[in-house]
Amino acid sequence: MAAEQNTKNGEAKMMLGFIVRRCAAELGHTPTPDEFAAWANRQRQNGKSYCLFGKEISPSAAKVMFAQPGRMVTVSPEGLARVWKGAR
Repeated sequence: MAAEQNTKNGEAKMMLGFIVRRCAAELGHTPTPDEFAAWANRQRQNGKSYCLFGKEISPSAAKVMFAQPGRMVTVSPEGLARVWKGAR
């Protein structure tokens, strides 16, 4: 399962590998940690900017994320809507 809803607090969780693949699809190639961090930190939807993970991530954090594709992470509500929209 690529995404799930946490029933306790309503937070959305998604597998890191799915998010990295979505970034790769938008960039047209596998992202570097720098590219992934920039992509995740500079999302836009309906004229608003937001960070996909709710706060900015560094390239070093992105590098760690690449090593854990099956890890479930919290994604902002805007980010979840955008990633799902782009995947269809």
